[in-house]
Amino acid sequence: MNVSIPIAHNELDRINLRTMRAAEVVAEYARQDELLAHERVVLDRVADECRNAPILELGVGGGRAVQALLGISRDYLGIDYSPEMVAACQQRFPQVHFALGDARRMPGLADASFKLVVFCCNGISMVGHEDRLAILREVRRVLKPGGILLFTTYNRDCPEAVAGFRWPVFAPSINPLRLAVRGLRFARDAWASMLNRRRFRRHEQRTTHYAIINDACHNHGVMLYYITVDEQRRQLEQLGFEGRSPAFDRDGEPIREHSRLDSMAFIARKPLVA
Repeated sequence: MNVSIPIAHNELDRINLRTMRAAEVVAEYARQDELLAHERVVLDRVADECRNAPILELGVGGGRAVQALLGISRDYLGIDYSPEMVAACQQRFPQVHFALGDARRMPGLADASFKLVVFCCNGISMVGHEDRLAILREVRRVLKPGGILLFTTYNRDCPEAVAGFRWPVFAPSINPLRLAVRGLRFARDAWASMLNRRRFRRHEQRTTHYAIINDACHNHGVMLYYITVDEQRRQLEQLGFEGRSPAFDRDGEPIREHSRLDSMAFIARKPLVA
């Protein structure tokens, strides 16, 4: 079942979807199976009230969060806009329901049909501003009254938000063969990073409320949305979620005012009464 037909709507889509369909990126994501600290914290906080209820996972990637979510409910649907990611998930979990879909438009999903929606791995940061708002509106539509959205997003207050170009990581080795292999890999990644940075930096945006940055992730092969904790809370409230959504930094600690770590996790709740 296709939840919707994924389309590259704009240049950000074309850049990011190209990366998310690349064989080596799909293989990297399909090897992962552990939640990050802030993902685990927010999931643990809502697990009991979502037990055995319908769960929707957006941007399922290679299936990193699937086992943890199945531990809460077997009534699970995972969608992704990369056909290769969906195929990788289906291969890993043949008995689980996955679908190709676009989180901005999910006409195949009924209103108020899920208790919990999850968007891990900063996936909501891979679209532009208007598309991000469209995703949040669509999530609110498919959530039951009192339903919960868990998601992670990039933090504009972190150093990476202003870092510009970054070289790939190089790990030395005293083993000559390993050193040679790592050196070749570094040269390949450095060249790709320079080319991507040259091509994509013109698409960067920096506004009062958010920034879209040619991030160093995947050799500068993606455009990512960064926002502060206060702006994210304001955004959620303006779109009809409850105010003052709880937020946690990458280490899983509550964010009282600000955080300098690169990722934040939010618990956003749809009101019981519209």
